[in-house]
Amino acid sequence: MTRRRQRSFQPAVFLRKMGAKSFIALFREGHTISAQGDPGREVFYIEKGHVKLTVKSKRGKETVLAILHRGNYFGAGCMTGQAFCTVAATALTRCTILVIAKKEMTRALHNGHEFSDHFIGCLLGRNIRIEEDLIDQHLSSCEERLARALLLVARYDKIKKPTAVIPKISQRTLGGLIGSARSRVCYFMNKFKKLGYIEYGERLRVHNSSLSGVLKDSIFSDLRASRPN
Repeated sequence: MTRRRQRSFQPAVFLRKMGAKSFIALFREGHTISAQGDPGREVFYIEKGHVKLTVKSKRGKETVLAILHRGNYFGAGCMTGQAFCTVAATALTRCTILVIAKKEMTRALHNGHEFSDHFIGCLLGRNIRIEEDLIDQHLSSCEERLARALLLVARYDKIKKPTAVIPKISQRTLGGLIGSARSRVCYFMNKFKKLGYIEYGERLRVHNSSLSGVLKDSIFSDLRASRPN
């Protein structure tokens, strides 16, 4: 499946045509979609909105693993025998989520080549993103990690707009996402704002070309060349 066809593919329509049982769930900002430790029985597909994935240790320490958007799957671990959800998924904005039971997902993958191509493409894209995030953590400065995170939430690699309006993300969440203290995030957010790279009030406005200049000396100097899902 080509990238263009993959982007236009609609899992809900395909599943409905093949008679697979799935349903659309709506979540308000801040609502839990799935909790860490829940039985792993379903795969989730984001049709609209942003979802935050977090994990908490037994000692109560919590970190942010990723911020996902339209076209991303999560909960796919159940397809490989993962009995429980290892992460929590929370609606960062209002979300429309396609919920697919494990049994129906298995049937769709076995019987629908177009669907399986789409699903594998999404998982490979997510795997590339995880690899890039790991490289970012080891080789980039806090300022570069924050700039890249904002650009990716703004989907700069996919949506070629000079300015993107994204959900206002708390500095605590951004700190967990890039592996840095909230105070460092606060410092660089203020710096980006003074330089005119971002604006924030109720929503966060990212000036993509200006902010991407922060990455000029990093391994992600050409963010558009990366292919996160």
